[in-house]
Amino acid sequence: RGKLWGRLACHNRSPRHVGYAMRTAAELFGQLFSFVLEQKEADIVREEQARAQVVHNSIMAQLAGGLSIARDFRSIVGAIHSVIPHNGAIGWIDGAFLSVGKTPTEEQFMGLARFLNTTATGKTFATDHLAAVYPGAEDFVDVAAGLLALPVSRRPRDFIVLFRHEIARSVTWAGNPEKPVEHGPNGARLTPRKSFEAWSEIVRHRSAPWTTQEVASADALRVTLLEVVLRMSDDALHERKIAQERQELLIAELNHRVRNILNLIRGLIYQSGSDAHSVADLTAIIGGRIHALARAHDQITQEKWAPASLREMIRTECAAYLNHNAARVAISGADVLVEPAAFSTLALVVHELVTNAAKYGALSDAEGRVQIHIQPEPDGALKLGWKEIGGPPIQTPPLRRGFGTTIIERSIPYDLKGEAQVRFNVTGLEATFMLPPRLVTHVEPDQQVAPDPVVCAEETARLQGTA
Repeated sequence: RGKLWGRLACHNRSPRHVGYAMRTAAELFGQLFSFVLEQKEADIVREEQARAQVVHNSIMAQLAGGLSIARDFRSIVGAIHSVIPHNGAIGWIDGAFLSVGKTPTEEQFMGLARFLNTTATGKTFATDHLAAVYPGAEDFVDVAAGLLALPVSRRPRDFIVLFRHEIARSVTWAGNPEKPVEHGPNGARLTPRKSFEAWSEIVRHRSAPWTTQEVASADALRVTLLEVVLRMSDDALHERKIAQERQELLIAELNHRVRNILNLIRGLIYQSGSDAHSVADLTAIIGGRIHALARAHDQITQEKWAPASLREMIRTECAAYLNHNAARVAISGADVLVEPAAFSTLALVVHELVTNAAKYGALSDAEGRVQIHIQPEPDGALKLGWKEIGGPPIQTPPLRRGFGTTIIERSIPYDLKGEAQVRFNVTGLEATFMLPPRLVTHVEPDQQVAPDPVVCAEETARLQGTA
């Protein structure tokens, strides 16, 4: 194809006439040789392309499984080695230095990276004599006499750089290439016998050359890696967009909940006055209710605003207000997780039941006790039972409904669209609450607490300070 691949040089002491037949035969030989050579080279190129395609498919398959150039650098370099043999590789990805095999140190590579940034963008850079273009390479010529650099980004410049070590080899020339022209019998010209005497030199600071096929494979692999980078960039952009949307939603939800909590606290302050007989009573009542909300909020934030344990919330309220009497509260049934939207309301109801039992009900004397039963329903709803036993008898239901009783009777129906039934029996207060399925997550069977009554006395010491 018009490019010199090799040459046959023929010499004689005297002029020789080459006849037409010989010239024609030589021309035919050259054409046939060129044809066969081109086929051989085409076969080599196709084999290299096939291997490069296998590597491309392998990397893209790994990408589908969450491949990252930085995290999976060693496997990527291993795949490249099957197409482009090398002695070591360095990855400079997002400012991180990665190394496999025999390579320059990170400090040595920093200067080399600055040099690579001056090379043309958008294509690979290859040399088998690095010291000739980058003098600093003489310090590490034993491990990096030649390199092949694949840029895998535009700005900032990230690279995968393949290295080949030095190969000191003897090259035999047809005469000394540095030899000056000598004057012979025919004047200032080279003479056949003298000019082609064998002359050898040792070539140093060079690696095995990068073949045209290897450079072409590197270009194809570079495109593949750019696809990886672009895909990762798109995924990262998508993740950032989702994170931003979540953050905006969280801020909106936080604002909404803060407003609701402030309104609830204002309501507690206004309404609690009817239950108090003195300033001290009012302070204690308001403080207790706000602390109940705070404890509930702490519990669901510890779970990262996820559903939280109902059993744990009841234990916390008992330990905070009953002290040693907490041992007289028995909890039975399987534990469930309550959604954050219902947790604060339910905590406030349990708080009122506990404080009323301690002031006026079964826990106000030395003999009474409380039974709490947690029962998930078949339809996914939750039934919560409260029963006071052995306390002071209730002669007549209270004629006056305080704000605490209002919280117990109305919070769940109005705020959570559930049900609440409160019965003032002679033997003690009984209450049944139903929560809709949307507010309840059932605990898996292997996570359920055994149905034997579990008292909350062990929480008393831990929360004594909070109480």
